[in-house]
Amino acid sequence: MKILIIDPEFFMRAGLIQLLTNYANQPSIYEADSFEVAESYLSADKYDLIFLDMDLPDAEIRPALQKIKKEAPMAHLVVFTRPRSISEVRQVLAVGVRSYLPKDSTAEQAKLAVRALLNGDRYIPDDPYLNEPRDKSSGAEGFLSPRQMEIMQLLAQGLSNKEIANILGITEGTIRVHLSAIFKAIKVSNRTEATLWYLLRQKKLVD
Repeated sequence: MKILIIDPEFFMRAGLIQLLTNYANQPSIYEADSFEVAESYLSADKYDLIFLDMDLPDAEIRPALQKIKKEAPMAHLVVFTRPRSISEVRQVLAVGVRSYLPKDSTAEQAKLAVRALLNGDRYIPDDPYLNEPRDKSSGAEGFLSPRQMEIMQLLAQGLSNKEIANILGITEGTIRVHLSAIFKAIKVSNRTEATLWYLLRQKKLVD
């Protein structure tokens, strides 16, 4: 797996590299402290996973994202930055960013995030900065990722975490991370309540 980290802060890059090397199988990790350096990497090679700080010294985030999408259309883009408002996060998610990893994540959150990202899964944390008042017309399901909706569908069929993991080709640990996020997003406390929520939602959509 080839990984590019675009971040002006040395200690942040070093910490992320340490985490990635702990969980990835012989990753090739490249680091850029500016977007100019990152562009030279992007033009020379392809990357599976790209971490990007929103506060670059030499580029605005939206033009930078446009260039990254052009050079690496298949890469999994992760905004790795200081905590942002939900509106800012939504804006970058709308232009191709798949995941958001705040720099103030706890050690456990960071480990879970890195594991999910290395498995190819999207990561959006249950973060207080993302819990601003939401439009009441948009249900909680609007904040579940496509992967989480897949998990809900399989959960509603009565499958275990292991069975769901086997079907989706990811680990049981990743399933547990997703379920925890799902439970918080739809405000339930267990699998039974989550299944009931999903079935009621499906009935509503059909009706």
